[in-house]
Amino acid sequence: MKKNTSAKMIKKAIDSYPGGICFSALDGRVILVNEKMNRLVLELTGHTILNAKAAWEELANFANNGKAEKLTQSWLPKDTDNGNESTHQQLFFRFSDSSVWRFELRFLDSNTVQIEAAEITELYRLSEELYENTIRLQEMQKRQKTLLDSIVEVNLNKEILAAKMHIHDELGHCLLATTKAITENSLSENTDTLRENWNSTIRDFSNIPTVWTVPDSSLQSELMQVAELIGCKVVFLGEQPKNRKALQLLYAAVREALTNAVRHADATELTVTVEQNKQGYHIEISDNGDVTVSKITEGNGLSALRQRLEQEGASLKVLCNNSVSLIVNIPFDLDEARKGGRK
Repeated sequence: MKKNTSAKMIKKAIDSYPGGICFSALDGRVILVNEKMNRLVLELTGHTILNAKAAWEELANFANNGKAEKLTQSWLPKDTDNGNESTHQQLFFRFSDSSVWRFELRFLDSNTVQIEAAEITELYRLSEELYENTIRLQEMQKRQKTLLDSIVEVNLNKEILAAKMHIHDELGHCLLATTKAITENSLSENTDTLRENWNSTIRDFSNIPTVWTVPDSSLQSELMQVAELIGCKVVFLGEQPKNRKALQLLYAAVREALTNAVRHADATELTVTVEQNKQGYHIEISDNGDVTVSKITEGNGLSALRQRLEQEGASLKVLCNNSVSLIVNIPFDLDEARKGGRK
């Protein structure tokens, strides 16, 4: 009598549970199932749970029947118990009353299986809104990035055009002044002024951002034109970066080194050695100048170059061992390095 009373109390308690619950043996034989679980499974499959293993297989292979639909959105949570889906599986269903239920299968021990059903309507709605908002935010971020990139490109092209026009004017002025001095036989009297004018114009070349300015030009060809103009050959050893941003940084460093080598060391040749390691490109820029240097004070050019490199996650080191060499390290993944390097 007491045994029957205890069983009834257990059944009554489990039937009062707001969710569905079912315990079974490994072969599917039902040990205990409450009314809520039977009602849910009945609506999904057309019958109550006769065998828990077979019922779960029916739920897993469920086809929409007009009374409910199986939810298969990729963003739904998937708990796999350390990657082993056989010990913890989940299914999601939306019923005709718009309620959403999650069915979970767990192996409690080597002999017992539990299937539980819980209503997650509000959680599902919030998750769905969050997912949709995330997608919209990602699209907005893409549009903003495209817009910002366009603004940067336009402003950069304006700066390039202004710099080129300025240098064009300065070159014209220097050529006219030099031609006039030669024609009037006053070259010796104006040597200092002419030299300063030419040096000033050459220095301005280092201020031009190193980007492709027209579709059929390249970074290297623009640099070679500058080198030829100021009488210094540039020799590249090793494979150069293929990434456009990495090339921009490389040629910005070479251009600065070129200007300084000609101005301060009377160099006629610049050697750029490019090597690759696990992190990125290791670049050494040296010249054949005949001036011995033991210490160097960074001016505006080197300081600006250092700032630009560090902003992109690259680095600059200046070595003084009789002559001056620039050591530049450019990581393969500039974006990730920049994220990690900026504060």
